[in-house]
Amino acid sequence: MSPFLASVVSRSKALADKLWNADDQTLRWVLGALILVLACFNFLRDVNNPPNAFWDESYYVTAAERYKEDKAQFASHPPLGFMFMDLGQTLDHANDKVDTHFLGEVKKLDTRIIPKGYDFNAIRMPSALFAVAGALLFYLIVLRLTNEAFEAFVFSLLFVFENSYIVHFRAAHLDSYQLTFTLGSILVWLTTFGREPKRPLLTFAAFGILCGLSFMTKVNSLVMVLLCGITLVRALWTLRTRENLLRSLARGSVAAGGFLAMIALVFSLHVVLNPKPPQTGTPAGDRDLRAMSQTYKDWLNHKRPLDLAVIWAGSYDYYKYMKGDFTGSILTEPNGSQPILWPFMHKIINYRWDFDGKRTAYTQMVGNPVNWGLGIIGIVGAAGLIIARRARRLSDDGHTEDFNRLEGLFAMFMIFWLFHIYLGTQRVMYVYHYFIGLALSFMLLPVVFRILARKVGFLDKHRFAILCGISVLIAASYLFYAPLTYHQMLSRDACELRNWPVKMVVCQPMKKRPSEAAASL
Repeated sequence: MSPFLASVVSRSKALADKLWNADDQTLRWVLGALILVLACFNFLRDVNNPPNAFWDESYYVTAAERYKEDKAQFASHPPLGFMFMDLGQTLDHANDKVDTHFLGEVKKLDTRIIPKGYDFNAIRMPSALFAVAGALLFYLIVLRLTNEAFEAFVFSLLFVFENSYIVHFRAAHLDSYQLTFTLGSILVWLTTFGREPKRPLLTFAAFGILCGLSFMTKVNSLVMVLLCGITLVRALWTLRTRENLLRSLARGSVAAGGFLAMIALVFSLHVVLNPKPPQTGTPAGDRDLRAMSQTYKDWLNHKRPLDLAVIWAGSYDYYKYMKGDFTGSILTEPNGSQPILWPFMHKIINYRWDFDGKRTAYTQMVGNPVNWGLGIIGIVGAAGLIIARRARRLSDDGHTEDFNRLEGLFAMFMIFWLFHIYLGTQRVMYVYHYFIGLALSFMLLPVVFRILARKVGFLDKHRFAILCGISVLIAASYLFYAPLTYHQMLSRDACELRNWPVKMVVCQPMKKRPSEAAASL
C-alpha cells in the first residue's frame, strides 16, 4: 500500500473511531450534517430534468409568469407558494432572454408549447430547498421523540429517501412548502405537549404562525391546527382549575391570532405586490376580471388609492375564487385516489414519459415501498400499543411521556386521515394529498420502536443491527426506484423489472395488441 493511501486509511479509521466514541451532542451535529448532505444530493440535483412541465406545473408555470409581470390574479390555492416561485424567478435570471409572456395568458398550459430554452430551475428550486429544510426539521422532530442521535438519523432516512417526496418536491408544486411549514409546527407542538414551555405565549404564537403559513400554501392543512387543541384539552383534563382554564384560553387565543395574522399578511402581500390589472382579451385575464370586485378593479386601474378596503376586497375576491373552484371540482378521474387506501400507496401516477426510440424516461409519482410498509407498521403498532395501554394490559414502565406523544401523534394522524376521507366525497383526491399523513406515520414508527425495545429483549439486544438493516433496506429500495423518480432512461426490460413484486409503472410505449397491429397494416 502506498504511503498516501495508508495515510488516508489511517485517518479514516481515526475519524470513524472518534465518531463512534463521540459524545451524544457531537453525534447529533454530525448526523444532522449528514442528513443535510443526503437531502441536498437527493432533492437539489438535476432539478431541470425533465425540461418540460408536468402535472400541476401546467397551471403553476402560468401563475408564476403573471407574478413575474406583477399582474393581479387568482388561483385554486392560496398565494404563498406562488410567491416563493416568483422569488426564485427574481433570483434566477436564466429565463430573462426567453420570451415567456404568452405563458401568463392562460390558466392551464399545453406543456408542448413551453418556449425553447426555458429553464425550470427558477420555479422548481425554491420547492427543492424547502424539501431540504423539511428533512432537517424531520430529523429534529425524531430527535426530540427519541432523544437518541443514531435512531433519529435512521428514521430520518424515511424522509430523505422517500421517492414520492423527491419527485414531487423537485417540481414547481406547492406540497413541499406546505409540508415544511407543517413539520415546523409539529416541532413547536412537541415542546408544548405534556410539558410547560419556557415562553408559552411565544411558543403558541409560533405554532399558529407556522400553521397559518402552511394553510396559505394549501388549505387542506387546516386540520393540523387541531394539534393545538389536543394540547390544550389535555392540559385542561389534567388540571381542572379556573386558573388553568384562563391560561389555556390565552394560549389558544395567541395561537389563533398568529394563524389569522399570517392569513391577513399573505393576502395583503398578494394584493400589494401585484398592482397591475389582468390582461384583457386573454383567457386568464378575462377569467380573473370576472371574479374581481369593483373596489379591487378601481385600485388596479388607478381610480382609488390603496387602503384597507382594497386589501379586503382583493383578499375576499381571492377567497371566493378558491371556493368556487372547489365547489366546481370533479369527484373522480383516472388518476384519482381513494383516501381510505392512502397508506397502501393508492394510486400511483405517471406524471410524464419520454421515448427516444429505444429507451423511455419516466417521471413517476411512486413512493418507496419499504418506507410505506414501515409507515403501516408505525400506524398498526401505535394502535396496538395504545389499545393495550388503555386496556391496562401494558404498563408505561415509568415512560409516560413516550406513550402520551404516541397517542397525540396517532390522534393527529387519524384526524388527518378521516378528514381527507370526507374530502374525498367532495372532490377528487390524489395520493400526494397524503404527504402530511405519511410524515405522521413515519413519526409514529420511532416511538413504537422505542417502546417495543423496552418490552422485547431481542429488539433491545440487537437494536443497532436492526437499525442498520432498516437503513440498508430504505436506501436499496430508493435506489431501485430512483430511475422513475429522476426521469432516467430505462430499457423496457429494466422498466418491467420495477414491476416486481408489485406493479409500479406502465412501461411505455405500450405494445400493440395483435388485433391492433393487424389493423394498422
